[in-house]
Amino acid sequence: MIESTTTNLGTDRELAGTPTSRWFVPLALALGLILAALYRGILRDLAMQWWDDPNYSHGFLVPLFSGFLLWKDRARLRALEPHGSTIGLLVLLGGIGMLLLGDIGAENFLSRSSLIVILAGLVLFILGPQVLRAILFPLAFLFFMVPLPAIVFYAITFPLQRMAAEQAAWVLDLLGVPVLLDGNIIHLSQISLGVTEACSGIRSLISLMAGAIVWAYLLGPSRWTMLLFAVATVPITIIANAGRVVATGLIGQWFGVDYASGFFHELAGWVVYMFAFLCLVALHALLRLAGRLWSGIRA
Repeated sequence: MIESTTTNLGTDRELAGTPTSRWFVPLALALGLILAALYRGILRDLAMQWWDDPNYSHGFLVPLFSGFLLWKDRARLRALEPHGSTIGLLVLLGGIGMLLLGDIGAENFLSRSSLIVILAGLVLFILGPQVLRAILFPLAFLFFMVPLPAIVFYAITFPLQRMAAEQAAWVLDLLGVPVLLDGNIIHLSQISLGVTEACSGIRSLISLMAGAIVWAYLLGPSRWTMLLFAVATVPITIIANAGRVVATGLIGQWFGVDYASGFFHELAGWVVYMFAFLCLVALHALLRLAGRLWSGIRA
């Protein structure tokens, strides 16, 4: 009888020290309602941009994946004891400051990303650094749903356009196709190709980098693996996008402008993703092989 009472008391204490205790659920609901009211307009505009802007259509999947990771680790998260930290107040104030600056300066990136910082501050203040570390990746991954500031977006887009045009012109010339490069415009005998913003590869780069980091995390949450996969997406995207421009030029040169701008142009876009995916598969295989070789050497 004494043993049974002790066990029940111990169980009650464990439940009281977990995030699923009675005070946590109503507090989370109250904070959720406050944030929903505060960010209602911001989140509505963000969702509209996801719908209208093909560069960020992956934004719908980002919060779903973060939520899936939290649900997947729910047992581990329940086992953590909350020890709130006052440092969370500083993070929370920083997020509120970002929200105010974004609203005053009409800077969407600040106002939208402030929600992620505020969430991090609330977790740190209420639940503590141990819980924050446990959910850090799902929380940080939410930044992929926030469109880049225009100045950063175009600072990346213009060099990608230039590189795609230069590489495509070089390959076409290597294949014996007469070509004249004028800025971002490739002149062929039968067609002129303008490497526009949509053809720069920025869309592929953002979505592919998000997918590569997800893949690396699911393989095993190694920082070096995620960093390697993220860095590898840059040259893979540049090479694949240049190949898309070359393919479009060859199709236009051989079959006419209508084919270059129609179905085959869209098909070339899917080929870019398939090529990038196969490159990541090859990189994964090389990493596994290198790991086995290293294990054999150490043994």
